[in-house]
Amino acid sequence: MKTFTQLTALTKRILKQNLTNTDTLITVFGTPIFMLLFFVYVFGGSISLNGTETNTVDYLNYALPGFMLITMTMGSAYTSMRINMDKTSGFLDRLHTLPIKRWIVLGSHIVASVIFMLLSELTTFVVGMIMGFRPELSVGNFFIFLLLSILFAFAMTMVSIPFSISAKSWESASSFSYLLLMLLFVSSAFVPTNGMAKPIEIFADHQPMTPIVEAARGLLMETNLSNGDLMQAFGWLVALVVVFGVLSYRKYQRVF
Repeated sequence: MKTFTQLTALTKRILKQNLTNTDTLITVFGTPIFMLLFFVYVFGGSISLNGTETNTVDYLNYALPGFMLITMTMGSAYTSMRINMDKTSGFLDRLHTLPIKRWIVLGSHIVASVIFMLLSELTTFVVGMIMGFRPELSVGNFFIFLLLSILFAFAMTMVSIPFSISAKSWESASSFSYLLLMLLFVSSAFVPTNGMAKPIEIFADHQPMTPIVEAARGLLMETNLSNGDLMQAFGWLVALVVVFGVLSYRKYQRVF
């Protein structure tokens, strides 16, 4: 019970920091929503999807799952920043002098990060619904999509931790997120990969984000859902969690 109370208290602290910081809210909530509005209402009616002309609603149905993942990815930058700020300010060192289990300190950042990313994803989803997005998913697919979202948030959090601990400042701690965003931009999140230049198409088809986006889209719309994409998506995410989880643990033990 004491352990749960400590974890809850530290998690609430981090969530409060994120939800009361204007810069965090603008970047994680505002920027993806602006991008969604811009892509749908400026480009949406001019983009051809697999050779078929589309309107804004068609493009919204295609692109919203990718924007939901982008929203969570942006949140990972702030996970890295918060951990680094606690490290450089000496707050983590002070926590380690208290009668508290060491895993709770880092665990609170992980739990807060996953909750924050899911909240940001939900916000983007609600905006998409207001714009006209209508999911077509069964109860089973809803729970699979929820599991995919949680695992994606967890994976992005694990990726962020080694960078946050190694970085000398909070500015550099969050810079890794640009690589994750680049992978999402060079995927099928916004347009089908078959219209890309051939070398880019090959890269897009064989990097982790494309099957994750395709799985999310297929689960939400129940169209062209490939078991291969679903298995690849979960495989990539589990691999990221395991690899970066081990790196995070070793880095945390070495520094603290």
